[in-house]
Amino acid sequence: MPPLCYFTRMNSPFADIARDLLRLPTAPFHEHLVLDYALSFAAIRPQVKIRRDRHGNVLLLYEGAETMQPLILTAHLDHPGMVWHQNIAPNRTRFAIMGGVDLEQVLTSRRVRVFDINAPPNQRGYCCPIIGTADDRDAHCSLIDVATEERMTCGAGTFAMWDLHSWRLRGRKISGRALDDLAGAAVGLSVLDMLHNSHAKATTGLLLTRAEEVGFVGMLAAIKGGFLRKKARYVNIECSSVKAGAVQGAGPIVRVGDRLWNFDPAISGGLAAVAAELAEADPSFRWQRKLMDSGACEATPLMQAGFRTGAVALPLGNYHNIGPGTKLAAETIDLEDAQMLVELLVQLAHRGIDAALARSATALESMLTSRLEKYRDRL
Repeated sequence: MPPLCYFTRMNSPFADIARDLLRLPTAPFHEHLVLDYALSFAAIRPQVKIRRDRHGNVLLLYEGAETMQPLILTAHLDHPGMVWHQNIAPNRTRFAIMGGVDLEQVLTSRRVRVFDINAPPNQRGYCCPIIGTADDRDAHCSLIDVATEERMTCGAGTFAMWDLHSWRLRGRKISGRALDDLAGAAVGLSVLDMLHNSHAKATTGLLLTRAEEVGFVGMLAAIKGGFLRKKARYVNIECSSVKAGAVQGAGPIVRVGDRLWNFDPAISGGLAAVAAELAEADPSFRWQRKLMDSGACEATPLMQAGFRTGAVALPLGNYHNIGPGTKLAAETIDLEDAQMLVELLVQLAHRGIDAALARSATALESMLTSRLEKYRDRL
C-alpha cells in the first residue's frame, strides 16, 4: 500500500469555503455570484488555471504534474429556484419555477427572497410574499406571482430563492437553502486548495457547470461544445437524498450509479480501494458505497457521451428543500461527511486515478484467484 499523504480533517478548508459559497444566492441560469467566487478563489492561487467555455461553464485546473489522463472533478452551481418571467402589474412580478420542486410545498412557504442581478454578492435580497399561481402553456414550467416592493426593479436577470437561511452550522450539521450542489462545489474547491497549498505532484481539475437542475443543460453544452478532455477521468460530486438509503454521519458515498445509469465500474472500484485504504490506516475514516437512485446526476450524460466517469456524494437531508410534511426546509449535510470526502479526493489525486484503478483490479484478481486455489480440489 502506498503511503498516505499528509492530511487531517482538522486542517480541511471545507467549512470556511462552504460558509462563503453557501451564503451566495443562485438559481438555474443565474449562477454568476457563485461563479465569481470560484473565479476569485482561483485568481489568488497561481497554480490553478482558469478555462471557460462560451456557455459559462468553468474548468479550474491545478497542474502539478504532467499527465495525459488528469482527474477532473465536477459539480454544478445552481439550485432549484425562480427566475423572472414577466411584470404583470405595478409591484407584481411573475416568476417561473425551475428545477424539481413540489408546487404545493412551495406555496406553503408563502414567501420568497428576490435578488437583483446588479446588486453586490452579499445582498440579502428582498423578502416578498407569494400571492398566487398562473397558467401559461408556453412557459413549460410552474409560475407563481409575487408582490414586489416599489424600490425594486424587476426584469431579465431577477431571480428568487425560498426564504430559508443560507448557512448554519450546529455541531456537525450544516444546513442551508442550497447545499445541492454548492456543498459539492465547496468540496471540489477544498480539494484544489489542499493540492495547491501542498504543492502536490498531481494534476486535478474542477469543472463547475450551470443549469444542472433543468436537465444537465450546462454539462450537455460542455460536452457538445468540445470543452472536455476525452482522455481525462471524471468524478462527479453531488449531494444525494438520504431517501436512497445512505446515512448521514456514516461518511461520504462512493456512488455506483443513479436513477438513470450505472457508472464506470473501474473508477468506482478505484475510489473504493482508496477509501478502504484510508479506513484501514485510520479507523475514524468512514465511507459508504451506494447506488443512490432517487435522483440523477451529471455522471450520466458524461457516461452517455463516452467519458470514463465515477461519482461520489454527500448524504443530503431535505432534498430540494422538501421538508417534513408539507413545509419547505433547509437542506442538511454532516460536516464530517464532507471533510472525509475532501480527504478521499485529495488522496485520489495524490495517488493518481490510474494507479487507484490498477490497485482495485489487482486486488479483485488476487481475491478471485485465491478462492479458486482454495477450493479447486473440491470441484
